Amino acid sequence: MITQPVLKSRKPLILMWFRFLQLCHRDHDLQGNLRQAEDYYREWGKVTDVSFDEWWRDHKGLFGGYVREVSRVSSHPSELTISIPLNQPVSQSLKELKILIEGRQRDRLLEMGQDPSKVKSLNVGFSNYEFTSGTEIRGKVLYEILLIYTIWMDNGKPPVNTDFIMKVLEWFSSRPRSRWAPFILQMEPTTDRRGNLRFDENQVRQIRRYLKKGQEVCISVSKGEFPGRFKLR
Repeated sequence: MITQPVLKSRKPLILMWFRFLQLCHRDHDLQGNLRQAEDYYREWGKVTDVSFDEWWRDHKGLFGGYVREVSRVSSHPSELTISIPLNQPVSQSLKELKILIEGRQRDRLLEMGQDPSKVKSLNVGFSNYEFTSGTEIRGKVLYEILLIYTIWMDNGKPPVNTDFIMKVLEWFSSRPRSRWAPFILQMEPTTDRRGNLRFDENQVRQIRRYLKKGQEVCISVSKGEFPGRFKLR
């Protein structure tokens, strides 16, 4: 198995938020939460039966901007269009950028009716939808949880045992472009006294923990929060 890809930007996290929300719509137990969060998610439009790439083209503006080269001035209220000279040291440009950005962030907070001296971070609350404040998002772990929880949902929420874990491994191995698997599943099952394959109990417990975390994320997402206020371990 090859190593899992590293998540380096906000977009993959938003993709996971989107997919967890899709899972929420499939879970009968979360429909009440979704009805209460209907106004919160109204700007997302329909998320069922649509790919993330298609949805992202029309809705990426909901999450603020990101660093990129532009050919025209941005009108987004949470973006700042600047000019950077290429004939001066990068270290000097970074110092000037920091002063410029932090000043504009303070101005923007004041425009939004917030006191810059009383917020924990100057970049808080600039987009319509933000990740849970104060929660460390471990993207690689969250991605593993999302995939395994999706497989569990696709299989009708079966008992977590060797048979289910074999289905998880088969799913990871069958993907044509990426065949990595979570580290906990890279240990081969052993044979019991009856000649049956069995995964180690630690592996079974870890899968159960992942499913529990996946359920907690879904509950949080169904209430309009991602990923929620808990630790991903």
